[in-house]
Amino acid sequence: MNCPYCQGQQVTKRGFDTLQDGTQLQRYRCSAYGKRCNERTGTPMSRLRTPSIVSLALHARTEGVGVRSTGRILGKSHTTIMG
Repeated sequence: MNCPYCQGQQVTKRGFDTLQDGTQLQRYRCSAYGKRCNERTGTPMSRLRTPSIVSLALHARTEGVGVRSTGRILGKSHTTIMG
C-alpha cells in the first residue's frame, strides 16, 4: 500500500480500526510523512462506517445518481459521500 497523502512506499501496519458493526480495517502509518490512514483513506467511501451504507452508496453512484442526491437518499452529507 502506498501512502494516500505523499504516495510514498514507507507504510507500516499499525493495528486496526474497529467499525460499528464489529468489522476491522487495517490501520497504517507513513514513516516518511508521519500521517496515519486505513484501507479506505483517500477513497470515496472513506468516511462511511457501515458496510451496508457503503454498498448502497456505491450502487447509487454506479446507477448515475449524483453525489448530493446520494447523500439525501442515505441521510448523509454529500461531503461524506465524496470523502
